[in-house]
Amino acid sequence: MRKNMMVILALIVETGIVAAGPEPRWVRFRDQEYPDARFISSLGMGTSQKDAENAAMNGLSLYFKSTVAVEQKMLSQYNEVVSGDRKGVDRQTRMNTTSVIRSAAEFRGAHFTDPWYNEQNRNWYVLAYINKQEAAELYQNRITANLIMLETALMEIGEPLQQYQAFKRAASIAQFIEEDIRGLGELSDAVSQYRETLEYTRKIMANSMTFRSQLRFSAAIEKDRQGRIQRKLLDVLEKNGYVAVRNQGDYAITGEIFCAEETLSAGVFIHSGISLQINNGAGNLLFSYTKNYPRYGARNQDMAYNIAFREIEKDLEANFITEFNAFLGD
Repeated sequence: MRKNMMVILALIVETGIVAAGPEPRWVRFRDQEYPDARFISSLGMGTSQKDAENAAMNGLSLYFKSTVAVEQKMLSQYNEVVSGDRKGVDRQTRMNTTSVIRSAAEFRGAHFTDPWYNEQNRNWYVLAYINKQEAAELYQNRITANLIMLETALMEIGEPLQQYQAFKRAASIAQFIEEDIRGLGELSDAVSQYRETLEYTRKIMANSMTFRSQLRFSAAIEKDRQGRIQRKLLDVLEKNGYVAVRNQGDYAITGEIFCAEETLSAGVFIHSGISLQINNGAGNLLFSYTKNYPRYGARNQDMAYNIAFREIEKDLEANFITEFNAFLGD
């Protein structure tokens, strides 16, 4: 009996009967309930409560000349920095903070009214609203805290690749500060005091891109037929904005290709794999990448090796560079 009651309750909540009732005043009289002088508000409607909330947040984001998708991407990058959850960053240099922001609503300082379910058209309604004074204080406090964190990121020292990682973390924080200043400008005249801060954050973001172009990589791969993998590595790095040189780069990519050949009646089959390491000038290991590939075959040896190496090249272009960029915070 208890189980049946729980099922019934779940169905009631899902269909919106719990939220049914008289139409709230904010549906038709939003300007009176949440006047523009004190609030930014947006009415959302959808076939579910979540859809209605998303629609309401999209409306608020338009007010700030942005989109929820763009905000969520920025939040993801920022949260990785402040939570220390970024692959490849040394634990001793990670940011320790509780300022992880879980949603665009939390970022904007938005609140939601209780949802209302319209039984006639079977839609949910929710109002998202921002108290202008409350949000302005939120932005100002967050700008102050993030400027301190930005300075902390820039104080990290080390060899150039580690400095670049620090620049990338700083750039994510700088972008967040800039967005808070932009949001504050929609709410208050207090934004005028942040002109120098904006110049500073924009300089940080520009410097992070300039620093990237100064990182020089060379490659030397053992058992590399006709130097194919070396050329592919350098080509992939260049396409992603790094400087690739054939010899004496600041960072050496070394490694080996492993191939096991098997001759069968159907042809020649190759089991292949690759192991790569990136070391600095002092010989310290900074990044490694290892991958084993499926078996590939062809009528003769040259064709089989050509197919196997082609798959390695595809993997380097798709996966190696993705992991390496993630390691650097890109």
